[in-house]
Amino acid sequence: MLTFVTFAVKTQLNVHDLNNEAVAGNVNDIRIMEFVDEEGSRQEAPAVSGRMLKHWHLEGMRHLILNGGYSSIPLCAGCKIGEPIRPAVLSGEKLEQIKPNKLKEEEDFVKKCAICDIHGYLIAHEAKGESGEEVEGETKEEKKGKKQKGLNLRRTSRAMFSWLMPVLGTETAQKQVLHTRVSQQESITEGEGAAQMIFNKSYASGIYAFVAALDVDRIGLVELNLGSSRPYAVDNNSGRKERIKVAIEAYRMMLCGKIGASLSHALPHQNPVELLVAYSETGPLPFPVSPMYSNWLRKTIGLMPQGTQFLYWGAESIENVNKKNTLDEIFEELLNKV
Repeated sequence: MLTFVTFAVKTQLNVHDLNNEAVAGNVNDIRIMEFVDEEGSRQEAPAVSGRMLKHWHLEGMRHLILNGGYSSIPLCAGCKIGEPIRPAVLSGEKLEQIKPNKLKEEEDFVKKCAICDIHGYLIAHEAKGESGEEVEGETKEEKKGKKQKGLNLRRTSRAMFSWLMPVLGTETAQKQVLHTRVSQQESITEGEGAAQMIFNKSYASGIYAFVAALDVDRIGLVELNLGSSRPYAVDNNSGRKERIKVAIEAYRMMLCGKIGASLSHALPHQNPVELLVAYSETGPLPFPVSPMYSNWLRKTIGLMPQGTQFLYWGAESIENVNKKNTLDEIFEELLNKV
C-alpha cells in the first residue's frame, strides 16, 4: 500500500487569476515575486503562493466528498461549508471552533473530519482564569496563579505544496484589465450607490511549475497516540482508504484548472505539459526537484531512494520510468495502490 506520494508538475496557464492577492480599493493587483535563475541572477515574475494551491486542493477534496461519490467521508461543520475555522461546530447560527480540554480529543477531531485529518488545524487557546473568565482588576500575578484551562492543539498537514513558479528561461505576461458593473435601473437614489462601478483586475500568463507531496502513511494517524497499540483514529475498515483516494483525486482536480480565484469568469486556460509522480510503499520520500529548473526530471530520479516507483506523462523517455499515455492512467494506478 502507498505510504508517500510526490508530484512534480509543469503546466501552461494563460489569463489566470490565481494570484490577485494585493487589493487596494477597486484595484486587484497581481503578486510579483523575486527569485534567482540558475546562474544566480535576480528575476521577478507573477507567482502563486503554496497557501493558495493548498486551499484549492482542500476545495477539491470538499467538492468530491459532497458531490463526487465519497459521501460516506465525514466533515466537520466548518470544512463542510469551506470555512478555514476547523475543527468547528454550528452553535445556533454561528460557526465556532472547537476548543479541546484534553489531549485525547485529537482522536475525535480526526475521526469526525477528513479535511481536519489531512489538511491539519491550529487551535490556539486563549488563556483564561480557572472559571474560564477574566476577572476585572486582577493583577498579573493573580492571573498567573490561577489554573489554566484548555490546550493549544496543532495538527500538521499531510498535504504539502510549493509555490507555483515560472519555469526558468520562459516568458511571463501580465495585464491589468478594466471591468465595469452597470445597474439596469434607470436611476439610482442619491446615497444608495452608483449606476456604474468600475474596477481593475490583473491577469497573468506563463509556463509554471510546482511540487507537492502527500504523506499517506500519516493520514488517520493520531500524533499524540503513538505509544498506543492503535495509533490510528481511522483504519482501512472505517474509511481510511476512502480518505486517501479522495486526497489523491483532488490533485487531479487541480491539473484540470480548478485552481483559480475567479472560477465563475476567469477559469485559467490550462495546458498540462509534464507530470512526474514518485511513490513509495515503504516510507517517506524526498521532495522532487522542481520542474522550474532544467534537467529536473533526471535529477529527481537520481535523488530518490531505491525502490521508489515512478509514473510519468510528458515528452521525455527515461529508462526505469513508467511512461503513461494519459494523466488518467497515472491516477488510476495510484488509486489501485491504495
